[in-house]
Amino acid sequence: MRRIALTGGIACGKSLFCEGLKEEGIEVLDADAVTHRLESPGGLAVEPLVKLFGREILADDGSIDRKRLGKKVFASEEARVAVNAVLHPLVKAEIARWVSEETPGENKIRVAVIPLLFECGWEDEWDTILCLTSSEENQVKRLMQTRGHSETEARQRIASQMPVAEKAARSHFVISNDADKDSLREAAKRTVVWLKSQTG
Repeated sequence: MRRIALTGGIACGKSLFCEGLKEEGIEVLDADAVTHRLESPGGLAVEPLVKLFGREILADDGSIDRKRLGKKVFASEEARVAVNAVLHPLVKAEIARWVSEETPGENKIRVAVIPLLFECGWEDEWDTILCLTSSEENQVKRLMQTRGHSETEARQRIASQMPVAEKAARSHFVISNDADKDSLREAAKRTVVWLKSQTG
């Protein structure tokens, strides 16, 4: 099984790019989806996060209310570090288990979407690292249009992550997303061709 990590900046088009990968038959797992499961009712992250911040971060169904938790994380570096100390080992274990699973069929490529790959120091565990990039202006525009952030909020979120240029420099294959959706889907197809050529 060839283990591929996909990273990149916020609002660089990772979700749409992954749709293109799936259309080409590639199995994809998103670290954010893993986090959602861990924070859902009965999830492994719920109890340790409640111990840190109290029951006020719980939604009515017993899951973690991500908005309430997010407010605490963005307000305090100490809180962010504490949350990451809970979540990152759990997410990492889930992804490692998924990547190592044996499945029938000829598809020997699995792509894990890990936005904070380099920030978490996970880069050495992958055969290939893909990076999606975009101009900061396009990132800001997308955050404002799709997530309802103000320009100030958008730039704060971008600034809280490692610069996209640095992620690109540390990756094996870089995909620029500054055009339209069709161009990104075509880029996904080309990437799959390249990945398959690497697997022999």
